[in-house]
Amino acid sequence: MRYLVFLYFFSFPIAGQAQEVEIPEDCEILEGWVTVWIDQIRKVRDEIIYLKMDGSDPDSELTAKYEYVKYESERFSEAFEQRCNNQGLQAK
Repeated sequence: MRYLVFLYFFSFPIAGQAQEVEIPEDCEILEGWVTVWIDQIRKVRDEIIYLKMDGSDPDSELTAKYEYVKYESERFSEAFEQRCNNQGLQAK
């Protein structure tokens, strides 16, 4: 259920919400956040690809959104690797 909340929250444009999200300690939740950020990268990348296929360049807002979701994805992925031993188990 909490993953649906994450997906609902991030289905809206993120560029206007450029705030760092606090990284949780729980590995299960952290893994969910990594999944959410990866999904957001795919969505923004697809938007950019479709614009380029139509012959237009992405605007600065879309470019900024891509940089933001990429940054957050990397940040959460690194935290997952460090805290959860990259296995979804709490590191000791």
